[in-house]
Amino acid sequence: MRALRYDSFGPVRAVARLVETGRPRPARGQLLVRVHFAAINPLDWKLVEGEFKLLAKSKPPAGIGTEFSGTVEAHGPGVSAPEIGTPVVGFINPMARPPGALQQVVAVDAKDVMPVDAADLEAACTLPVAGISALQMCRLADVKSGQRVLVHGAAGGVGTFAVQIVRALGGRVVATGSRLSQPTLAALEPEARIEYTTQRIGSWGGPFDAVLDCASTLGNTDIGVLLSAGGHYVRTLPTFPAVLLDPLRNRFRPIKRLTLKLTPSVDDLRTLLTWLRRGRVRPVISQRFSLNDAVAALELSKSGKARGKLVVRID
Repeated sequence: MRALRYDSFGPVRAVARLVETGRPRPARGQLLVRVHFAAINPLDWKLVEGEFKLLAKSKPPAGIGTEFSGTVEAHGPGVSAPEIGTPVVGFINPMARPPGALQQVVAVDAKDVMPVDAADLEAACTLPVAGISALQMCRLADVKSGQRVLVHGAAGGVGTFAVQIVRALGGRVVATGSRLSQPTLAALEPEARIEYTTQRIGSWGGPFDAVLDCASTLGNTDIGVLLSAGGHYVRTLPTFPAVLLDPLRNRFRPIKRLTLKLTPSVDDLRTLLTWLRRGRVRPVISQRFSLNDAVAALELSKSGKARGKLVVRID
């Protein structure tokens, strides 16, 4: 089978390569899944470059890719469901095992996949990382119906989902993006759009009840301007020592500052799949690639110029 792999840490362009390798065999408790689609996340190229090498199981030689959809092809010992041929969506947690969604067939723990409608296979592959991240950010921010929520960096993979999920929860959304991101934001139909490179923070419409910082670029002064007392600020990326000190300081702060720690959740994935079927959320897929061009997809993600989600068709 064909698989995207890397043999040493380094820039994606230099170390990632498409190879022919043997098919994996499912161990006890695992399924063999024929992968049809895999979505690209910044996490993927960061793992290749060794950014999380002290925490992750992604140590070369290893595969690449964490979220996918496909069909069940075989059962390992102790597994009988989902049935062979069932369309599924799944997540490979790189903190628990080596990734490898960007390949034709993958062995994955049965507990990490969920049946999905065949018609939703492409859309579903974008949910386990970006979709769940956005949903968990909203939960951390305690987003409620009627609240005004700012989504900063709303044109990216997590941001495009965050705008839709805030609305699904009954919130009112203001979305920020660069000049080139404005068409993407317009399609999401937030209550208001901000071009953050030219509009001063004081003119963004605050104070808000919550700020979801999907770009992780807002500073302490910005947060003070944008949030009302009792509000919540959530960022996607940790900063040190704030990520360690914020839980203690939040006890005494009028504004709570939190950092997302993505937690794989079957329940959250089920919620998103339900909303997907009902049309309440839909991934913004800006570009599609073949497996032959997967390195280019990773490079585009690294450039910071991608809007929405990048999806690789495997077969």
